[in-house]
Amino acid sequence: MEEATFKKDETPYLIFRCTKCKQYMYVKITQKGKKCLRCGKNHTVSKILKSGEIVKGMTTAVEEVKKKQNELGISEVGHMPEFRAFGDFKVSRTQPKTIQLEINDTDQKQEDDFSHQFKKMLKEISSTYKKFPDYVLEVMADNYGIPHSQVKLLKKLFQKEGILEQLDNKSYRINL
Repeated sequence: MEEATFKKDETPYLIFRCTKCKQYMYVKITQKGKKCLRCGKNHTVSKILKSGEIVKGMTTAVEEVKKKQNELGISEVGHMPEFRAFGDFKVSRTQPKTIQLEINDTDQKQEDDFSHQFKKMLKEISSTYKKFPDYVLEVMADNYGIPHSQVKLLKKLFQKEGILEQLDNKSYRINL
């Protein structure tokens, strides 16, 4: 009877930075080349062999790339970068409620042109998401033709009125 054992992965991997976009990645040293997933640059393994670090095992390679990317993010941005995917915020499964939004007369000068579009945009977002990241507002504003300078003003206005609530890490919720 054969005993089932786990064999440790000892495959050598090269950890290196893309010469074009500076993103870290890994490649088996037996491969001929590696294409950067971020910018598409092709790298020949034999030419970059001395520019990186060799580790054993895919798990170690993945962990090392993550560590180096985080260090790069901290050095570039000044804090730990946030990499969020669409799955990180909640999708509403309930029927959308109608939102009745009103703008104060005193705030209608510059925002009036885009407040109606912003209201429509918030209605659409609330029908899909309970909680959503800041970039959803930015992307949707482009779709509705709202300039970025107005989005900032409208976010503040709708937050002041309690319609748009900012949560942690630049995510929002629409209060009905």
